[in-house]
Amino acid sequence: MVATSDAWIVERTGIRERRRLLPGETLEGLAAEAGRRALAAAAVPGVDALIVATCSREHPIPPVACSVQRELGLSGIPAFDLNAACSGYLYGLSVADSLIGGGVAGTVLLIGVDTLTPLVDYTDRTTCVLFGDAAGATVLGRARGNAGIVAIEWGADGRESGLIYYGVRPSDPHSEAGIRMAGKGTYRLAVERLCDVARRLCATAGWGIDDVDAVVPHQANLRIIESAMDRIGIPIEKAVINIDKYGNTSAASIPLALSDGVSAGRLHDGDRVLMVGFGAGVTWGGAALRWTGPNG
Repeated sequence: MVATSDAWIVERTGIRERRRLLPGETLEGLAAEAGRRALAAAAVPGVDALIVATCSREHPIPPVACSVQRELGLSGIPAFDLNAACSGYLYGLSVADSLIGGGVAGTVLLIGVDTLTPLVDYTDRTTCVLFGDAAGATVLGRARGNAGIVAIEWGADGRESGLIYYGVRPSDPHSEAGIRMAGKGTYRLAVERLCDVARRLCATAGWGIDDVDAVVPHQANLRIIESAMDRIGIPIEKAVINIDKYGNTSAASIPLALSDGVSAGRLHDGDRVLMVGFGAGVTWGGAALRWTGPNG
């Protein structure tokens, strides 16, 4: 439908494969399965709050979190959605950290889920090659000692909301709606914000750049990740990268990369880890943490 090729896509984005929902599958079902797996991995019977980060829910009412809550048998706890586009998981992490730190919740199930393939205009070459469907989840609790989250950064700049949006083509008001992106402006601002967030996180945590053991970035575009890592001064080998397998999965991107990083043995107890992301709005966020597994 567009003038492109596998070589063109890989060269400009780093994407080789993507996943999309099958007919009959739903965003809520995908989120519930991710939550179910996270609860099993954490070996906890339940949690005190449920947050679902998503920008692509199929219906405005009820919240996705309540549908997931029903599927997981977690009735009675607070459950709500959060939309910060590709920064959604990091926004949710900040909220969860506040709930746990303030004593409101002992454990929080945080799910990032997006199914963006139905929102893509497949005649728009700048966006149709980027997005995939996925869900990722984490169970968060109070860490022991000096482990856990040590710094949080999040913010937004609505003045740049025209960089990435859902709507008609700017040049054709009668076209079908789809995800639109100003590629050059998005690339520039994404690299700038990711670098700014990483530096501020290290400063707040009291880390030097060389102290960072791993970086888990939002998987938007491999070239963005490479440029940001180079500008920050962290070797690209320290980045957990899986965009080649999944494409840009928005709020699911970072928890999916965390899961792959753990499975590949990339994250170890005590590691200094940065998570950084950037999304439509524009929004951005990040966290610096001392990695710890379920027993920490």
